[in-house]
Amino acid sequence: MPKRRFSCLLPSYLLGAAAVLALGCGQAAAAEAVVVASSAPGYVQGQLVADGQAVRLPDGANATLLFANGRLLRLRGPYDGVPGEMADGAVSARAGPADDRFMQSDLGAARALGNPLDAALEKTLAVDPSVSGTQCVKAGGTPLLRRPAEPGLDRLMLQAGAERVPVSWTDAGPIPWPRGLPLVDGADIGALRPDGTPVGTLHLRMMEATGGAALAVGMASAGCAGQIGAAMASLRDAAVPLDLFLSADPATDSGAGPAYRPGEDIRLLVQTDRDANLYCYLRNARAQLIPIFPPGATMSARVMGNVPISLSGDRMPLRAADGPADLEVRCIATSRNLDNEMPGRAAAFRPLPEEAAVQLDRAVSRLRETEVASAQLILKVR
Repeated sequence: MPKRRFSCLLPSYLLGAAAVLALGCGQAAAAEAVVVASSAPGYVQGQLVADGQAVRLPDGANATLLFANGRLLRLRGPYDGVPGEMADGAVSARAGPADDRFMQSDLGAARALGNPLDAALEKTLAVDPSVSGTQCVKAGGTPLLRRPAEPGLDRLMLQAGAERVPVSWTDAGPIPWPRGLPLVDGADIGALRPDGTPVGTLHLRMMEATGGAALAVGMASAGCAGQIGAAMASLRDAAVPLDLFLSADPATDSGAGPAYRPGEDIRLLVQTDRDANLYCYLRNARAQLIPIFPPGATMSARVMGNVPISLSGDRMPLRAADGPADLEVRCIATSRNLDNEMPGRAAAFRPLPEEAAVQLDRAVSRLRETEVASAQLILKVR
């Protein structure tokens, strides 16, 4: 089933092992990159891919990287290589034994992507002083302090060394960095409640006043994980389709898909590249459709992005058939809740009527203004 995106700047035809969108102006590819989106285990949004670092993606997983020169690179597994070595006009990726594939497209989309990226970066550069850890601000200007999300922190004391400065918010908007509080790269700023109770410690990093992709990669390199993760989420939503990864974990590869012995437990791993609603079905040896996720009518279909989900265990028993058979697992991720449209929502682990498969296909095909990603996995019992 094709993945759908109804307002996406990346065209759906980018399905090669490596698809390169040249968004810069003929610049050489930068060595460092930041993860915009990933359905692959081990790669999370906002993560820095260092110079010379190899990226390894299993079959069926995807990752989109942003380089400092504005290059947006989408990799599709199986992939094992160093994406920073891909030069303009000479892009290749190992997709399998003796199989080099690549697709390149110059969309001239730098301006289209610049607005959501720059806007997202400006928003994230407003510092939340109540959040401990490394946060970035631009050098050469007056940073903004964002009102803490935690209730009761409308008034704080910020401390640098022996200097204490009170700050307060009267509305939801940000306020300027207070005078008297130093702006020095590497400074540790303590946040305290008015009674002196510690709230957290902010480690400040000063970034050069560049914009766009260069700033994004710089923030990731500086360790401002929370800020760059939020900015990449905005870019992902504007430019990268919803993605879903499904695999057997662990599995014995027979060369044509995971294989199991009769009666052996089946363990599956599924992961989305963003928060989504997830629905999974098993087609058994009798060609019956069985809902396996969510594991019950009262369980939510909502899953967190970049978090692997195991479809196994006591709560979700899966076992190979008693005799030779081909089983199929199908998972569907959607941007909105489809509990009232998907068959078997209240019948987890029970075979559905014969028409359920047709009902499932019809429910997905009729979706409008909804992002959809699906994955299928054939499990062989031998």
